[in-house]
Amino acid sequence: MGTTTTTTNLPHHPKPAENNSSTTTRTRPTSQISQKTILEILNSRVNSKATTTSLQQLRQAHAMVLKSGHFQDHYVAGTLVKCYANPRFGDLDFALKVFDHVTKPNVFVWNVVLKSCLEHNQPWRVICLYYKMVEASDSNANKFTYPGVFKACAVADAEEEGVQVHGHVVKRGLRGDLHIKSSAIQMYAKFGRVMEARRILDDGLGSDTICWNAMIDGYLKCEDIDSAHELFSSMTERSVGSYNSMISGFAKLGRYEEARKLFDGMSIDKDEITWSAIIDGYIKGGYYKEALEIFNQMQREQIRPKKFVLSSVLSACANVGALDQGKWIHAYVKRNSIFVDAVLGTALVDMYAKCGRLDMAWEVFENMKVKEVFSWNAMIGGLAIHGRAEDAIELFLKMQQEEISMRPDGVTFLCILNACAHAGMVERGLRLLSYMKTRFGIEPEIEHYGSAVDLLGRAGLLAEAKELIDSMPMQPNAAVLGALLGACRKHGKVELGERVGEILLEMEPENSGRYTLLSNIYAKGGRWDGVANVRKLMKERGIKTNPGSSMIDLGGVVHEFKVGDGLDSHPQVKEIYLELEKIIERLKMEGYSPNSSQVLLDIEEEEEKETALKYHSEKLTIAFGFINTEPGTTIRIVKNLRVCEDCHSATKLISQVFNRDIIVRDRVRYHYFRNGKCSCNDFW
Repeated sequence: MGTTTTTTNLPHHPKPAENNSSTTTRTRPTSQISQKTILEILNSRVNSKATTTSLQQLRQAHAMVLKSGHFQDHYVAGTLVKCYANPRFGDLDFALKVFDHVTKPNVFVWNVVLKSCLEHNQPWRVICLYYKMVEASDSNANKFTYPGVFKACAVADAEEEGVQVHGHVVKRGLRGDLHIKSSAIQMYAKFGRVMEARRILDDGLGSDTICWNAMIDGYLKCEDIDSAHELFSSMTERSVGSYNSMISGFAKLGRYEEARKLFDGMSIDKDEITWSAIIDGYIKGGYYKEALEIFNQMQREQIRPKKFVLSSVLSACANVGALDQGKWIHAYVKRNSIFVDAVLGTALVDMYAKCGRLDMAWEVFENMKVKEVFSWNAMIGGLAIHGRAEDAIELFLKMQQEEISMRPDGVTFLCILNACAHAGMVERGLRLLSYMKTRFGIEPEIEHYGSAVDLLGRAGLLAEAKELIDSMPMQPNAAVLGALLGACRKHGKVELGERVGEILLEMEPENSGRYTLLSNIYAKGGRWDGVANVRKLMKERGIKTNPGSSMIDLGGVVHEFKVGDGLDSHPQVKEIYLELEKIIERLKMEGYSPNSSQVLLDIEEEEEKETALKYHSEKLTIAFGFINTEPGTTIRIVKNLRVCEDCHSATKLISQVFNRDIIVRDRVRYHYFRNGKCSCNDFW
């Protein structure tokens, strides 16, 4: 009965132990096919675009290698291992099985298998195989071996092994190799041993820019920005990587002015990472307008942004409500046939939802070819902030259907609980909270309890909210108590609010929002002595309030207005004030009366109270929008704080009197004002 050659059991591979012949007496090829032809076949098979076809063809090539006898050629064997280890096939175990049948592998084969394990994120396997390599008498490691082994030690936090490997490098006289040197610097810096890393840099054997950059990056990983900057300043030759490391480092530590100064003063051309570093830095620090300015500069300099930059900029657009800019990016993606993967698609969904275009968010979501759980979360969260609780729950149920089978995570439940809170769906929200553990095995975290407290508090069930806090399996944090304090403000519970507020001021003495909320509770209850005490405490502690601000995107430019803003530097200051006066006068003719209970100071004169309310940021923004848009144009505003009751009432009336749709996104949700009504039904 004949035998069939397969690559599963490898019948034609002799075990290394079975073959004791030396390298010089290795079995010669039994076929006329040359080594060069075999290598060309292997490389063409693995580089085929069709994964299934190329794997099948690779197996055929493997059989040809066995039949021809070329497997005993180390270069062919190593190439075969490399082909099987290709991440596209994801079959490292089979690649290692092939490696096990290589007779006395030389350094090339060892390096191939070490690199393959590293590419498959198996650093400990790299370390173990390296030690086996060292034990093999005829396999001396070379300069191509050590960079990967150093990286594996760094990734695995194998400090002791890393130091031993460094000793091997010194013993073999390879300290001067610059690639090895930069890898060793990176490893020691990863272990936090920057002094040893610096000694390697300054060993007198010479260092290139890559080594210097590795040392700068090492300092930055240890948050020693000053040492990094000192080293950077002493460099006689800097690469774009040098600048990128420093810009990222400054931004990461919140030193944005220095990052920007370095960015603007670059003496060499910027690359994609440079632009991404400054944009990401601004976004992580909450400087969204500045991030958009940099992106606009990219466009002026005709730099084509890559996918990862677009995702970051879309995040900035979402946070400031820059719909026009976000739509431009979406059009750019379509125009350049950029594949919308889960990350980019989710960024588009989030941007459209947060910019008030839920319809476009849904369109992007429906057309996404690949969705991850975070994609579903973005869409569910978008529905939640728009008050579409029923739709959010329906989508939550849809993601669990058999044909989709997307398992929800903790973020999913947080989005659903927020949706229920905004819609007053108490019973359903609490039932979903219990389902987290009983049906999905997800232990509720403190954020989920905080959302449930908010759910109960908004509905006026403060006793139940307090009971839930007392029954939590962990101590309540400031966010949970903050939700209860917000409920006290909403429902005028001064006594409970006072107790909770005092606790919060001790927990977060630097959080100006807590002082403002407690002051608001006192003011609403007419307790001006309490307001005065809070103001006094703020002054003693040097606390400054976060002023209310509103932003509007017109023609791709984001304009920001702050509460009580003098607007002295604004080119349209006179027109804005005049327009606002006209709006207020017209509203008064229609029966509008300012809600002076929203003024958080004990102002005796009613006229002064009205003036304080008149210049709230959203009113200034509406006036600016009226001046700069055609009648009937929808006004879209993003506000950093929760909209106050007076502005909410005024905006409803403005939408009716001036026949304008006004969309306001405040700190927690969206408000659609149309014909004198708001989508929140006055429940926010």
